[in-house]
Amino acid sequence: MRIVSKIFQPVFSLSVVCASSLFSADVVSSELVSNAFGNTDDIVQMDDSWKIKSISYEKKFVDADLVVSLGQHTYPALREFVETFAERKGIKISVQQGTCGVSAKRLSQKKIDVGAFCCPPGKTDRLPGLKFHTIGIAPIVMITNVSNEITDISSSDARDAFSGKKLSWSDMPVENEIQLPDKDIEPVVRLHCKKRPGHWRHLIDNENEFSPGIREVGVIPDMIKEVSNAEGAIGYETQFMIEVHKKNGRVKVLSVDGNHPSDLQYLLSAEYPFYRSFSLTTWSGKHMENQLAHELIDSINAHIEEQGERYGMLSSVELREAGWKFDGNELTGEPDGKKVFTERE
Repeated sequence: MRIVSKIFQPVFSLSVVCASSLFSADVVSSELVSNAFGNTDDIVQMDDSWKIKSISYEKKFVDADLVVSLGQHTYPALREFVETFAERKGIKISVQQGTCGVSAKRLSQKKIDVGAFCCPPGKTDRLPGLKFHTIGIAPIVMITNVSNEITDISSSDARDAFSGKKLSWSDMPVENEIQLPDKDIEPVVRLHCKKRPGHWRHLIDNENEFSPGIREVGVIPDMIKEVSNAEGAIGYETQFMIEVHKKNGRVKVLSVDGNHPSDLQYLLSAEYPFYRSFSLTTWSGKHMENQLAHELIDSINAHIEEQGERYGMLSSVELREAGWKFDGNELTGEPDGKKVFTERE
């Protein structure tokens, strides 16, 4: 088991009961797949006093049976389901809203039973006794201003657009006899969870390799707003969150390599290259484990298996059946034999 030093990220809190290199195709690299999910053997070193400490809720949640921290994606997707689960069980679940960083902070303080992550855990997230349960993955879709006539972009051209290798839309290949205008490409990026693998790193692995001309935003609504307002913009987000934040503006969803992200079979077969993975945590150990947390996650997994398309998400059951790799309940790799993107030399 590899031990890493204890590091915590600064986080913010919201109040409610209850986020180098360019790649080229055609060469298989198991190293990249591993980096995209992290190493399950990376466990944070904690002292003995932390290890024996029990879960202790914040004062305002002291009467709860279970305390859950959901993220920017999972809160709008799952809050109502969690509330219905609590009502059905006759229990009280306090659901807090936050991000991956908020979940990580609250878990490190042992203030919650379940934390949500929108990407694979990083080294500093893997606390002793903490287990990660992948509930599904969702395509990260490429989006442009609705005035843009482009409908499909290759994964390599998408990378070139965000890296600055291609500066004008007229540099993009002509499709269906449409000549794109000589207009600057304006990449909009949200470089969240920089200490974690996956997410936007499927597009460009190193934040320093993005174009110097990027427009960086901090939250999802601003991504939608910026792309909807700038004619030359290109950005990315999940289809579900585009719908959640549609009041912030209209955007166009592109196919990638001829595959439209709304058809989840392309992602299931690992033909669609960009995606987010979502996980929830539980504790092990008699002074930390809460059986209700396991029951809730089992129920969420069953819900996503049945209604995953509602969230634009593939369930863990579907992923297992398609050959995606798991370590326990945590997704750790893509299917063997797929086309993998590797670093350019």
